[in-house]
Amino acid sequence: MLSSRSMSILLLIIPLSGQWLETTIPVPDSLYGISFPRSFAYNETNNKVYVGAFYGRQVIVIDGATDQKIAKVRAGRDIWSLIWNRDGNKIYAANLNDNTVTVIDGEGDTVIATIPTGLEPFCLVRNATNNKIYCANRSSNTISVIDGDGDTVITTIAVGTNPWALTWSQISNKIYCANRGSDNITVIDGSADTTITTIAVGSRPCALTVNTTGSRVYCANNGSNTVTVIDGEGDTTITIIGVGSEPYALLWNSIDNKLYCLNQYDGSVTVIDGATNAVITTLKVGGRPYQLAFNPANDKIYCANSQTNDITIIDGRGDSVITTVRVGDGPMALIWNSTNNKIYTSNTASDDITVIGGASNNVITTIPVGSQPNELTWNGEAGKVYCANRATDNVTIIDGSANTIITNVGVGNQPVALLWNPLTNRIYCANHLSNNITVIDGLSNNILATIPVGAGPTGLGLSRTSNKIYSANYDGNSVTVIDGAEDTVITTIGVGYMPSDLTWNSTDNKIYCTTQGRYVTVIDGVGDSIITVVEVGAFPCALIWTATNNKIYCANWGGNSVTIIDCSEDTVLATIPTGFYPTALIWNEYNNKIYCANSGSNNVTVIDGDGDSILTTIPTGLGPSALSWDPINNKVYCANKSDGNVSIIDGDGDTIITTIRVGEWPLALTHNPIYNRTYVADYRSSTISVIRDKMAQTSIGFHSPIRHLEVRPTPAAHALSIRYALDRPASVSIKIFNPIGQCLGTIWNRNQGAGIHQLEWTPPATLPTGTYFLRLEAGGDTRIIKVVWLRS
Repeated sequence: MLSSRSMSILLLIIPLSGQWLETTIPVPDSLYGISFPRSFAYNETNNKVYVGAFYGRQVIVIDGATDQKIAKVRAGRDIWSLIWNRDGNKIYAANLNDNTVTVIDGEGDTVIATIPTGLEPFCLVRNATNNKIYCANRSSNTISVIDGDGDTVITTIAVGTNPWALTWSQISNKIYCANRGSDNITVIDGSADTTITTIAVGSRPCALTVNTTGSRVYCANNGSNTVTVIDGEGDTTITIIGVGSEPYALLWNSIDNKLYCLNQYDGSVTVIDGATNAVITTLKVGGRPYQLAFNPANDKIYCANSQTNDITIIDGRGDSVITTVRVGDGPMALIWNSTNNKIYTSNTASDDITVIGGASNNVITTIPVGSQPNELTWNGEAGKVYCANRATDNVTIIDGSANTIITNVGVGNQPVALLWNPLTNRIYCANHLSNNITVIDGLSNNILATIPVGAGPTGLGLSRTSNKIYSANYDGNSVTVIDGAEDTVITTIGVGYMPSDLTWNSTDNKIYCTTQGRYVTVIDGVGDSIITVVEVGAFPCALIWTATNNKIYCANWGGNSVTIIDCSEDTVLATIPTGFYPTALIWNEYNNKIYCANSGSNNVTVIDGDGDSILTTIPTGLGPSALSWDPINNKVYCANKSDGNVSIIDGDGDTIITTIRVGEWPLALTHNPIYNRTYVADYRSSTISVIRDKMAQTSIGFHSPIRHLEVRPTPAAHALSIRYALDRPASVSIKIFNPIGQCLGTIWNRNQGAGIHQLEWTPPATLPTGTYFLRLEAGGDTRIIKVVWLRS
């Protein structure tokens, strides 16, 4: 039992500033944190590989010898290009959406400088002769020239429209800039940083490379399916070569003097003779190839195929495909480690790096760089938060008191849903791609069982009356019913096309399951048979049950509406139009209101639970995707995916109180009622943001009337003795909550004088064994105490 001394931890009195971002927790650990990796730089001096990404605002550093992550460096948003500067051992990161370049010390992996550039810095090239870095700014049509010694912008050069690619010719010390929007190339003097000339090329030039043997510059023209060959001395066009459809990347083989042109649309690589400019052959590679890399140690060319998730390896001498290597999902970038003869590929869709042996052509290892946290749940008995990490196939367990990671538990492939069973203190994790459910002990954090279910488990539900877990199997068109005591499968029920979400009606012990199309299947929680099928709106995706009126609310993603079902008869009462693409629902028990997040129209619809009419519509951030209710202060939290923030709504007035910046792509929320924390799963930045709120409506100088609160015995099996002290008269309310913050009833509600008060309360026979919270409110103050009930 919590003493009055320990209860002071639960009561946090702060100024009326309200909510604040308490901390950010990297998951699964501090060396994760980026999503959509798409750029590399190799540091030859220290044998390190640097990885940049669309999301995460970090650069991950990998040891080239061990292939272990060794550091994470804060940078800007959307790192589109990385380059290593041998002089000074520095790495430069172009931050597209911050309009800056971050400079990183290659020895200590710390930030040296942040350099403002033009709009949308897109690509980088190094001038080794004069130790300068050239940065093409896509939206301001300029190049920022950076001094490689002082890390300051020397000058800014105007170029063509939408500069897309850069290359440097060491023979003539010139920089060539391909301008995708104006179909030309700007040629810049590398000493004076002035424009020499502009060369007209084909449509949408997008890639450049230099042939140092013949002093030629090659330009891939994406829109005209050609490669323009330019004389590097006189800067005139030598010839135009027809290649495949949508050429996108170029590579020069210095050993055999050949040019390789990657053609995205038809999945091919055109091989061109560097001496004669004649096409030697065209090789078929994988789907939607994206980038090329050269391994001079073995004379091999590597082609990353983003659509077929593989790497094609080409023999540079014989111009034939040696093999195809399966890697992660959506490979885009490639780099060669010259020290250890390894090839690294960034897999944008699976947030990892595949390492391939340069001699063996075999996969050496896979390095996860992002975890994609996408689901959260709260364990009220153990005071823990669980986070399912989709990309790393594990669950991070967080101490809800200290906000520290306890451990990471490996589960199945692509965990997407979590559920806590308070009857047994077990956590169930649905693994979408391995078609099973991992059961984790809430006390020891050990795996107790792995339960095979149907194909593609996506949603989980619990019947506390029957102690059964229900798994909605999206790809199997079924619901698997699991015995919560034995963790064995009872039966599997065919429910319809692509079931996704489940909710439980405790009044009638029924389970409701959405299926694609326009239906909700109703299942008997005792016999596990289908009672009926209710037609709702198009593509139902979320459900919530309200105990006050015994109704189900169903968000219809494709129908832009919410359907309301009477649970006693399982008939439709009404269908209410909402905003575009309603995605999530939450119930405010105090005011009997339902909140519906509309991801397409960037607002929340508030529905009256009694009259089933729209009360108001609240504008939020972009892409609201998840909702959570805080019963301590009656607030609704709305995670706005596209904005990377959380809108906090007053549950009484239905107005936005504040908006708090969190990580990138917040996708899930859960509430910790002990410390009044809301946890936010930031999918793209591999973090959990923790938002803290005050425990009561207090202010500076506020004098609490509550002097003591205790409950005995605990655990209790028959009756609870609730004892508290007031130092002045106050209106007193005592309510009981379950561990997920739902109010189960009011125990006491009346005005009382100063002094010591005591009351006996016997929970109803229907209250199951488990952990609960009593909330005492008096004179504007709140205290919460945990109790354990053992049903006799």
